[in-house]
Amino acid sequence: MLKRKMLRDMMEYKVQFISILLMAFIGVSVFTGMYVDTASFETTLDDYYEETNLADGWIYSDYLVDESLEQVYLLGATTEMERQLVVDSYAKLENTPEIVLHFVENNTISKFYLVEGKELDINDSEGVWLDKTFADARNLSVGDNITFESHGNEITKEIKGLGYSPEYVYNSPAGSTVPNHNSTGFAYMSNKAFPSDNITYNVLNVNFKGKPETFSKLLDYRLHGYYTTFLEKNNHYSVKVVDESISQQKSLSSVFPPIFILISLLILLTTMKRIISHQRTQIGILKANGFKNSIITLHYMLPGFLLITLGSAMGTFLGPVIFHAIAHPSRIFYFKFPYWHQTEMFPFLILIPILGALSLAVSYYSISNIVNEPASSIIKPEAPKSSSLSFIEKLRIWRKVPFTIRWNFRNIKRNPFRSVMTIIGVIGCTVLLVSGFGLAEQMDESKDWYFNDVNHFESKLMLDSNASLFEINSISREIRGAVIMESTIELITNKSVSASLLVLNNTDLITATDDEHNQLHIDNDEVSISKKMAEILGVDIGDTLKYQMIGTGKDIEIKIDKIHSSPFSQGLIMSPSKLEELGLNFTPTSIVTAQHLPESQHGADLIYLKDLIYGWDKMEETSTIIINALIFFAVVLVIVILYNLNMLSFTEMKQDMTTLKVLGFKNRTLTKLLAAQSLFFIIIGFILGVPIGHYILSILIPAFGNNFYMIASISDTNMLISFIIIIFISIITNYLFSRKIKKLNMADSIKDLKR
Repeated sequence: MLKRKMLRDMMEYKVQFISILLMAFIGVSVFTGMYVDTASFETTLDDYYEETNLADGWIYSDYLVDESLEQVYLLGATTEMERQLVVDSYAKLENTPEIVLHFVENNTISKFYLVEGKELDINDSEGVWLDKTFADARNLSVGDNITFESHGNEITKEIKGLGYSPEYVYNSPAGSTVPNHNSTGFAYMSNKAFPSDNITYNVLNVNFKGKPETFSKLLDYRLHGYYTTFLEKNNHYSVKVVDESISQQKSLSSVFPPIFILISLLILLTTMKRIISHQRTQIGILKANGFKNSIITLHYMLPGFLLITLGSAMGTFLGPVIFHAIAHPSRIFYFKFPYWHQTEMFPFLILIPILGALSLAVSYYSISNIVNEPASSIIKPEAPKSSSLSFIEKLRIWRKVPFTIRWNFRNIKRNPFRSVMTIIGVIGCTVLLVSGFGLAEQMDESKDWYFNDVNHFESKLMLDSNASLFEINSISREIRGAVIMESTIELITNKSVSASLLVLNNTDLITATDDEHNQLHIDNDEVSISKKMAEILGVDIGDTLKYQMIGTGKDIEIKIDKIHSSPFSQGLIMSPSKLEELGLNFTPTSIVTAQHLPESQHGADLIYLKDLIYGWDKMEETSTIIINALIFFAVVLVIVILYNLNMLSFTEMKQDMTTLKVLGFKNRTLTKLLAAQSLFFIIIGFILGVPIGHYILSILIPAFGNNFYMIASISDTNMLISFIIIIFISIITNYLFSRKIKKLNMADSIKDLKR
């Protein structure tokens, strides 16, 4: 009998129970989906790095002779090492794509990962093992011949295999934000394939024990002056970009999902309160007919438990599928790795019994007080709650306050639980909307900042490293462009951080800006550091720090004169004269111009601003999709919460409203009473939710990585849109309840009053 009653109850309150199921599903699917997909990505890369034995660090030196290796070995921390000669080259194909050649000794560290062809043979002097993504873009296959040109030498080899490298999971052309596998790639060859008998290695891959900082100090002590740069794994460009992407997704998955889960439990609590209050008399009848308290309690605990458990199970298994389908297409466009390892689902199955137990606790709390009362007391309608006059109500001015305010004030006093639950629900909705819109807004603002306020060029011509200064200046005059230098450096204070160096030669096509996006002028004798990098290093204007150009091994001490703000690319900006004053040569890497150059201009690679914008969009596509999905779920949450809380308010005030209707109050007036109370709760919840949303935003933004600088702020537009969404949904729900008010039966109310 109780089973049939439970099914009837679930059908009668189907909207509320469906909302409980939906919220449990959304909360758990977002939680497990984002966590499992991010953990799977991280696990896949970890497995890939381990399988290919990615180096712990790279030592760059022109003196990697046997004596140098002996010195590294004597450090005591090195467990493995392998020499390589790494050189830039151009493939003799259309548009002369750039290929980085690796001549390896034995392919044991940062190994080439084969997916097609035969394994890399260290004794094969005629073969080359090529980047698979580049080969696919160029329609090259195993057995084809390919010619590389490097420093005036031509090397023609047969493609013996296609595959990937752990050092090139992320690989984009210099000066670009998006991978272009048609124009860049890499290739591995045996050291015996080098065209000369005397090969001079320039990179030593090492694996070591202990911290990178300790190893770097030991290295400097033992090989000072015999190496130029030591690059630890965490500062490797590809590894760093991948880590930042994982960090972004982890940040999103750690903040939003728990809010969904908590609010689903809140909805269960309010719904069960409403059902139990409405069925008070039925509970008394059950007790009078001999049903035990434990049986009645279990009867009212089961619906929530079954729905929460079902929603949790659906979310646990479907969430990872949904979010993988959302995030993976963008991920594999940007990152290249050979396989995908799905993280075990077992650890996340614990969510199902945990949420089931919480639902039982919530339902028990809702029924425990009533079920312990005597049957004779429960079978009667609940007596109206009494309340004494508060200090405010005793004031003379209280009589002049409009009836709507006075009535709602007393109603809130009588039902503090419902009032608190409603405000908490609105706070949750506000936090999700404000922080979700805030993230989307900050990403859009950063894009506009970088491509409108910082960069003003139309075309960027990438220069050949062999081009003479005369040729560069001639091209610059011809296209009315400005010569710039972009490089990667290592900034050193109490720690080392990889950063960018931008050397501007009196051009307004690229400008430094402040936090307000206003142009910041940097004099020719000044050095400016980006604000994000200054925060990372803990430096300020007037402080000094050291930096080192990758490949030079020369520490240069500089004084910080200014701090600029940039949403992307964190590091130093200076003039050519300042660079040369510091003892380094100004080596142009590109020319920027306001003209739209034809693609065949001077036979060099061209990057258009629109391509950089496209790259930015692709780079942030995964995060954008997830944020938009969270905003959508937040709107669904607002609908469910406001409807359920208004339903609870209507149920608790039903007797009062029918009484007012008997006394002659019109339906329109009663609707205004309910709407006024709803508006009051929305305003309070929204005011409290905005600062919490700002705090959540301030937690999320730093997780986007060291390369991004965004200011945690909530705009007026953001707050207005969030408020309008909540108010609009509130108006719709109030309209639905106005129809319920019209259907209130005054005869039943009079009968209840007589009792």
